[in-house]
Amino acid sequence: MGSEVSRDLARTSEFEEIVVADLDLAKAQALAEELGGGRVRAIQADARDERALAETFKGFDVVANCTTYHFGLTATRAAIRARVNYLDLGGLFNTPKQLELDAEARAAGVTICLGCGATPGVTNLMARRGADQLDDVDAVHIAFASFRAVAPSVGLLDTVLDEFSPGSRRFYWQAGEFIEVPAFAGAKRVRFAAPVGAVEVYYVPHSETHTLPRFLGKGVRLVDVRGTWRPEIMQALRVFADFKLTGEQTVALGEQAINSKAFLRQHILQHAADVGGAGEWAFLLHVEVSGRRDGKDVRYEYTSSHPPRARWGTSATAGATGVPASIGAQKLAHGEATRTGVLAPEVCFEPLSFFAELARREIIIQEQSAAPTRDSSP
Repeated sequence: MGSEVSRDLARTSEFEEIVVADLDLAKAQALAEELGGGRVRAIQADARDERALAETFKGFDVVANCTTYHFGLTATRAAIRARVNYLDLGGLFNTPKQLELDAEARAAGVTICLGCGATPGVTNLMARRGADQLDDVDAVHIAFASFRAVAPSVGLLDTVLDEFSPGSRRFYWQAGEFIEVPAFAGAKRVRFAAPVGAVEVYYVPHSETHTLPRFLGKGVRLVDVRGTWRPEIMQALRVFADFKLTGEQTVALGEQAINSKAFLRQHILQHAADVGGAGEWAFLLHVEVSGRRDGKDVRYEYTSSHPPRARWGTSATAGATGVPASIGAQKLAHGEATRTGVLAPEVCFEPLSFFAELARREIIIQEQSAAPTRDSSP
């Protein structure tokens, strides 16, 4: 995803300099050389070291954190310390802790935009667009379908295992409360754009449930997020869960105690990185916003689409996530986010202008309106 952010920045931005920072300097240099143009360079950085990160960040107009969520809180603190505007791709379990840094960010005069990828990110802006056209909002239902290999990268494998692990906590938000649900709960059939079509989605732990109730306003009473992967991957995840391979249990093997999830993760990375890789690759979004306008019940539905594998290759998840982050970084640098503090895309950016930038990259957001189905249940 960080590579796709960098590629889009190199293609479309007006930045004088783009710096790719990574612990693995050789990989960062390879990407910088690929992008070329004389304004892309690489440096080494350790996302675990807050103090060193803050020194690295100083002097830049904006920082786009594309690491896995494990480093989100450290990077956020470093950006505030460096007084640099910042965005990331979403935090799964970091978001509440990052939101607690709001006062510090405002005191530093910086904008911290949490979750500016596909979901969270574009989905937040879809929800904002629907809410903008309503007098009051009842419910926001968010869903994604990720059709790709199970492990195109370490971070993406961690996301799969965490979102459907029985050991992870997942919630939907309703009437001021977070309602905890188990893995594979909330099954619901949702129709995405081609090539995915209608598939079953399930509750996942996503930061939209933390930010939309906080920032959307208009009396929103329900926010939930569901997701799915290819059917064969979902079937495997159920088996892993049934055999307690995605929890934190340990298994005695001779004189050693092995963590079951750590073993599964390493095994997949070594032997099954191509599972689920056949066929089209797609990362598609679906958002429903229901409420009232002029006293009438109204529902807005949003879907996304992007170029097929024949053109995007296996970059569906990376492209659909990285491109919005690049757009967000450019908008932050141009001062389009007028508020400081720890915020989210639904506060930082105007939806239609953001969608127009996505369309320039052939990521298309479509809107439909209809009478609601009156299914406001979670």
